[in-house]
Amino acid sequence: MSKKFDFENYIDCLIKIIPLNVAALSAMSLYRIFFFFYFKNIPTFGHFTEIFKAFVLGLRFDLSTLAYINSFVILIFTAFLFIRNLRLFKKAGSLVKFWYCLAFMAIVLATAVDFGFYVCFWEHINILLFDFFDDDAFALIKTIVLDWRFYIVLLVLILAWITIYKIVSITAKKLLNTHRLINSSYWNIFIKIFVVLFIALLTSFVARGTVSMFPLGKFHAQISTNSFINNIALTAIHSLSDAIQAKIEQSSDKINIAKKIDLDEKDIDLSIFSKISTKNTEAKEIKPNVIFIVLESFGELPVLYNSEKFNVLGELKKHFDEDIVFYNFLPAGVITIHCLESTVLNMPQRPFSLQVTQSPKAYKQFPSSLALPYKKSGYVTKAVYGGSLAWRGLEDFLKAQGFDEIYGEGSIKNEYRHEWGINDAQFFEIVLRELENDNTPKFIYAMSTATHPPYEIPPYYTPLKLEIPKDLERMMPGEKHLERIFENYQFANAEASKFLDAVKNSEFRDNTIVVITGDHNLREVKSSTPEELFKRYAVPTYLYIPKKLKKEFNANITACHMDIAPTLYDLSLSEVEYAAAGISMLEQDKKHIAFNSGGFILSGDKAILFNIENGEILYFNFDSKSKMLSITEQTDEHKFMLEYYKKIISASDMYINQK
Repeated sequence: MSKKFDFENYIDCLIKIIPLNVAALSAMSLYRIFFFFYFKNIPTFGHFTEIFKAFVLGLRFDLSTLAYINSFVILIFTAFLFIRNLRLFKKAGSLVKFWYCLAFMAIVLATAVDFGFYVCFWEHINILLFDFFDDDAFALIKTIVLDWRFYIVLLVLILAWITIYKIVSITAKKLLNTHRLINSSYWNIFIKIFVVLFIALLTSFVARGTVSMFPLGKFHAQISTNSFINNIALTAIHSLSDAIQAKIEQSSDKINIAKKIDLDEKDIDLSIFSKISTKNTEAKEIKPNVIFIVLESFGELPVLYNSEKFNVLGELKKHFDEDIVFYNFLPAGVITIHCLESTVLNMPQRPFSLQVTQSPKAYKQFPSSLALPYKKSGYVTKAVYGGSLAWRGLEDFLKAQGFDEIYGEGSIKNEYRHEWGINDAQFFEIVLRELENDNTPKFIYAMSTATHPPYEIPPYYTPLKLEIPKDLERMMPGEKHLERIFENYQFANAEASKFLDAVKNSEFRDNTIVVITGDHNLREVKSSTPEELFKRYAVPTYLYIPKKLKKEFNANITACHMDIAPTLYDLSLSEVEYAAAGISMLEQDKKHIAFNSGGFILSGDKAILFNIENGEILYFNFDSKSKMLSITEQTDEHKFMLEYYKKIISASDMYINQK
């Protein structure tokens, strides 16, 4: 028997790693089956062919992942055809063992993170993952630990590590065994060279996953109009790889939105943001206080199901009935910072873009800043945040954008603090305190933090009746604590109602405008069907206007966060110049087009889902009564909406990035 590593050792080693890869592939396939049944909220009937294609494609993704892992090991085997030192190869066996343990455990960890990410966002890992490191990481970790699924996942991780270590150890031991499984001594040199080259090419081909121009990636998974079916195939590793690449491009400012959507920068006109508020004699005389409130997770879906048995609005319903509420309304994005940044800067949330609050631009004052028109009109401008002002560098950002006074959770006694700050009773106490502080006209921008996992309410609060509708349960799959979520939601609404009562029963009732919206929908609201996209995103927007300042509104129009500031300027100021991407909701003669960071565009009875990453577009009709969408063919109206979206997104990207 040869004492050197030869071709037969090479073939022998390749054969001996096959069982390990079969075990890994089986485990990955079993997880995909688990993923399908855990998150499935679509009927299998009518989608069987697409689901089958998704599982087959998923197998290709898994094989691609394993090929990348094995390429390093095969490279070692190939190198020893030249080194030929069998004793040294036995030492290299430890490296192979370490590599497989590391690689397979990395897959398990990435899959666990991806599972948690999917629970939160109903999407695989994407660039939002990196917001974990920008957010309050300690509070996030505590929130994760309090979730009932955390300990199950932890147990799975421990068992996975034990299993991986044992199987890899057995494989590594077999590699060092010189017993040969086949006899290739009679193969000539040309056959041996062919085999080595074939193995290398086959590994490269399987890793690439396709013969098309681009390697296997997210855009290959677009096999259905149903997003959940498309998500079946994707792996955590491929999703993480795409997210890292997007983050690298984002951090290096390589992403040019105009170029990505095939617009010529020469055709972008930033003057579209230059506007002037309408002439308003009453506002000029009264100089009303303006309070812009953003409630954490104030989604629209629970409001649509509000009833005596499912009383999430409580006393807030009285104010909804008395005043103006916009129900065809979209938030800027899907996380809090999307809303905060978009509303403070009067600009949309740009896809793939680095958050301004955590970039050098955070210290620059933008002409479009929400507070500036009020500051220039003699108002005292104030900002209230229900959490720590250190979160995402918020204090410095708000100061730069023209807020005279800034208050956070440290501005009031934290008697019933939760993981993210003060509860809504204390939050509204600060807002009311700052309103009543003196008689100077004030603009107050206030954002709460309380309706957030782990959904804690003060012990003194007694919840109203909450019989959760089955349809609502369906849209919040996998949640074990729905009652606690809606109790927290209900508590926030109760405190909002008390605040409105206080304003309406005070000396400020005739000179104070109040707008209340949500930063995004409840995190647990999920939808894999395109027909329910609006319900997945929507937030209601409430508006209280004193009698002397009231204007004619069409509450059925489509609108979004960008449109709030222009509306407030028209209601409270007179002929003031400002910069903003949105359109006043008072405008009756203009087409109202709303959109969010996910490329969901809504206008009247039409909607579009535009995936800026791969260019895929879906066109819909929208029923404003049922809030449901139905897939249709493109119309001229759809074309106009898409062109408008591209124009605003590209212009806002150029505006934010200009020096």
